[in-house]
This record gives sequence, structure tokens and C-alpha cells, in this order.
Amino acid sequence: MRILCVGMNHKTADVALREKLSFDAGQVRHALGELGDKWAEAEFVVVSTCNRTELYMARPVHGHPREEELREWLAAFHALKLDDIAPALYTLADTEAIRHLFTVAAGLDSLVPGEGQIVAQLKDAYAAGVEARAARTVMNDLFQMALHVAKHIRTETGIGAGKVSVASAAIEFVCQIFESLRGKCVLNVGAGKMNQLMLKQLSELGAGRIVVVNRSPDKAEALARACGGQARPLAELGDSLAQADIVLTSTGSESPIITRKMVQAAQDRRRWRPLLIVDIAVPRDVQADVGELENVFLYNIDDLERIVRSTIQMRHGQRDAAAKIVDRHVEEHSGSFNVRNVAPTIDALYRTMERIAAEELAAARSKLTTHQDADADAEILQRALHRTIRRILHPCAQNLRRSAGSDSAKAYVSSIRHLFDLDKEDQAD
Repeated sequence: MRILCVGMNHKTADVALREKLSFDAGQVRHALGELGDKWAEAEFVVVSTCNRTELYMARPVHGHPREEELREWLAAFHALKLDDIAPALYTLADTEAIRHLFTVAAGLDSLVPGEGQIVAQLKDAYAAGVEARAARTVMNDLFQMALHVAKHIRTETGIGAGKVSVASAAIEFVCQIFESLRGKCVLNVGAGKMNQLMLKQLSELGAGRIVVVNRSPDKAEALARACGGQARPLAELGDSLAQADIVLTSTGSESPIITRKMVQAAQDRRRWRPLLIVDIAVPRDVQADVGELENVFLYNIDDLERIVRSTIQMRHGQRDAAAKIVDRHVEEHSGSFNVRNVAPTIDALYRTMERIAAEELAAARSKLTTHQDADADAEILQRALHRTIRRILHPCAQNLRRSAGSDSAKAYVSSIRHLFDLDKEDQAD
């Protein structure tokens, strides 16, 4: 079997081109059905994310589709000209295709090293292939091993450790200061994407109460409903501060909306219990000197971005260790895959020799003198012929397995099948 990967990613194509070649869930199902109808002997998995579109395929060595056929199909499916996308496409075969998939699964080919979302995306892609009956024996082994590699690397290295987005870093600060969010009040100011991401996580972590304040009452109500909180008008920001344990703010205001005076008044009412304020707005929503107040912990966008940069640098430092694990698994999987490629030829050679021996033994038995021990003699001859075949073919089989995956192995297989008419034998079977 041959394994091919044809695709493009964030390294070879800009977002405009990646969008043109992407597949949604419905298109994946349609594509797998079309590929299966066109090339029934081959297996397929389609991986499509915001950063990559890749088509993985396994087929018989002399079968179809070939590389150019896959490229042409990919362009035609999206109603594009091959010449327009060809410069961004890459094709990887056999061991390199296996290595690439393992590298992708491990998050080593992502914009952010070790990002975990790709594992779920590969699981979904593989599941779609199985459901369409486009992913069978070879793709099953390949993708199961890729997921195993990803788990192994995350267990053995720090490639997936730390937070790599401003929103997740903000939540990390919250969890460091408060062991539990039970009974804690979260005040959110703003209703943008960052606010939504942070509140979703805090809600899942069991925040006792969530209050949403925003200039637009409608947006405040919508966000409050989404996270199980309550909306309050911006005019009540001071009162809301006095009730809060955690403040998240991200608005488009051109000047601070939370002042030192407001926080000091709130702390007087709160009896100076710890107050965490996370300000990810640019320009800042909170006056810088608020962080000077007793028991007030203020973090701004610069603090969070330093954490993110540090995490990404740390993850880059784990790449070599992760790559070595990938190499070990590639060698292991490629070895078993290559042996599987030569196994049918070895089996066919043994079957041919056993058939010839059986025919010759049958002819010899008719010529043997009939006597009381004739059947026992025939069994002795059969065992002797069987051992002879094994002894003759054993070095051939061993050497073929050792060289599996090399160019010479392909030549050996081709020669053996031609010299012993094994393709004709397979057809006869």
C-alpha cells in the first residue's frame, strides 16, 4: 500500500486561499462519498481546519489515485483551477506522510506549538472517514497511532502546558488567586468576544454569581443570559464593584471607566477583602494606580501577553523532545507498515510452492508401490517437502522483511512476482 498526503496549510497559503480550499462538515461527507465512488480500492480521510486542508489516502502500490489525480480532484471539487492552487500544495508519500500526520497531531505543525484543538479535529476527521466507509484498515491504524503519539507527547513533554491566549491567561490568574469560585461574584464590564470567552470559562468553573455591565443594555442582557448571570446598567458600576470579588473588563472606552476613587470606595464597603481586576482593554479601562491599593490585584493586557509569550517560548523549548518521540513512533509504524507491504508477496510465494509440492506429492503417490505403510510414507514425504520449502524460502522472506520500505525491496517484490508468476497465481486463487 502507498500512503499519500496532499494539502496546504498556514505555511504555504494565506487565509484567502485556505478559505477557498476548506471543507465544512457537509462537504467532507460529500467529498468522501465522491472519492469512494471514484477510487473504491483506496482509503481516505479529509482534514480541514482554519489553518490547513489535507487529504490523506492509502491505496495499492500500483493503484489509483496518483498524486496528480488527487490534486486535480481537489481543485475540481472546489471549482478552482489547479494552476491557481498548485504552488501552495504539498505532497508527502509513505514515511513522510506518516511523519507529517504525527507532527500535526502533536501540535508541532501549528501556529502555536502544542495547541490541543487539533487532536479533536483529527478525531472528527477520522470519524467522518469511518462513517463514510472511506477509512478502513490502513487509515484506522494510521490515525489511531497519530492520536496515540499526540497523547504520548503531551504526557512526556511540556508542549501543551500553560495558557496561550489572553483570555485563558486571565482565567489562570483568577484560579491562582482564588482556590474556588464558589460563592464568588464576578463583575464583567463589556460585551465583546474576549468577555464572552472569559465568562464562559468562569461559568464552567462554578462562579457563584455573574454580573454583566455594558453601555448597551441589550448586549448586557444577551451576554448575561448566555452565562447564567444578571445584567445591570453602567450607571450602577460603583455598586457592582462593591459586590465583586473578580472584575473582568474589556471595553472600547478611550479613557478609564474604573478609577482609583471608585475602587477605594468599593473596598471600604467590602472591608478590603482581596479584589482581582483583569483589564484587557486597549486603551486601559482601569487607572494604573488602582493596583497600588491594599489587597487589590490589577493585571492589564501587557501582563497577560507576557505570560502568553513566556508560555509559547517554553513550548518551543519542548519541540526537540517532542520531535524525538515522533521519530520513534514513525520508525515503529513505518516498519510495520512496510512489512505489511511485502507480506502479500511472501504469502503468495509460500502458497505457490506449497501448491506445487502438493501436486507433485499427489503424482508421486499414484506411482508408489501399494503396501501397508503407504499412507505413513506419504505423510513423511509431505513433511519433508514442507520443511524443504520452508528452508529454501526462509532466507528470502527474512531479507525481504529486513529491506521492507527501501527502494531495493520494491524491486525485489516486483522481480519475485514476475519470476514466479505470482500475480497469475493470485488471480487463479
